[in-house]
Amino acid sequence: MLGEFFLIRRKILRLFRGLFKNSDIVLDIGCGQNPYYHQSIKAKIVCADIALTKKTQVVCNAISLPLKKSRFDGIVCVNSLYYYDNPFKSVKEFSHILKKNGKLVIIMPFIYPIHDVPIDKYRFTEYGIKQLLKNDFYIKKIKAVGGIFNLPAVFFHSLIKGIPLIAPKSIRKITSFLTIIVFYPFYIIAQLISLLDFLDISERWPTYYFTVAIKK
Repeated sequence: MLGEFFLIRRKILRLFRGLFKNSDIVLDIGCGQNPYYHQSIKAKIVCADIALTKKTQVVCNAISLPLKKSRFDGIVCVNSLYYYDNPFKSVKEFSHILKKNGKLVIIMPFIYPIHDVPIDKYRFTEYGIKQLLKNDFYIKKIKAVGGIFNLPAVFFHSLIKGIPLIAPKSIRKITSFLTIIVFYPFYIIAQLISLLDFLDISERWPTYYFTVAIKK
């Protein structure tokens, strides 16, 4: 959807910049259909996903990666780790194929509605992320992206996505259209309100967590 969390996307793109070198080989695990963040990654990117998309080069499950040990300089995992049956085992797989001191970048939602039922399984706090990574990685950064002032945007985004799902299938398309007409202006305004998130120093209301970790 046009304008979907456009301010948060800009923040994420900025956070990616400078993390990798042109000579690095980076695995994007769970790349999906439209990995918008690739524009900020200056490296050779290998795309892996459990489904065959237009970007997928390796079709695999993240709990058993058919890739050589210590092959990659970096791994990015954007909005997919919380889908996995066993995130702890997946993180162990990430460590196996990363070079020593290789970078792992993970983005996961926290305050965000359940979606893609039934594969949306987990939400990790900052402290849960530390627990997830502690055996194989040093934490370099855990950054809350979106704060208390982004909650109205999450609310209106949820209305736009969720109201059509409770309508009968026969009128779902028209319901989706009408929902966008009614709520989309409020959604854009709510995103502008999120510019005030710099005032939220508590970091207890993150929409997403952006994590950078280094393989031990």
